[in-house]
Amino acid sequence: MDVLISIKPEHTNKIENQLKNYEFRSYLIKDINKMYVYESNTSCLKYIMVIDNVVKYPDKIDENGIGNREFNNHMKYEYAYHIKHLYKLNKPITLTELKSRYIFYAPQKYTLASSHLDLIERINNSDKTQIF
Repeated sequence: MDVLISIKPEHTNKIENQLKNYEFRSYLIKDINKMYVYESNTSCLKYIMVIDNVVKYPDKIDENGIGNREFNNHMKYEYAYHIKHLYKLNKPITLTELKSRYIFYAPQKYTLASSHLDLIERINNSDKTQIF
């Protein structure tokens, strides 16, 4: 399953710079493969994260990474989504275009990618750079 999620730029920057290697959430997204990332504050869809493993607390993760130790100490989140690969769209899609062309609004929790197949097709066919 693929989803669209919102992440703040201070977190996407840490992911892009490989300082943060897990995305933490309080809910489970079953059979997750990809997270298409809408970056809040900058108001554009900008990244694709390939997820290869989901860890549920009390299972532990490697403590190398921002937020990892806090997860292992159960300070906030139940689930850790390991980011295996990160792609950055060479031309991010603005909220104005997302609304007018795809009837897409920034997700509060997450939105199933299958609800926006035309947008997903556009993203998958867009030029992108593999960050890692």
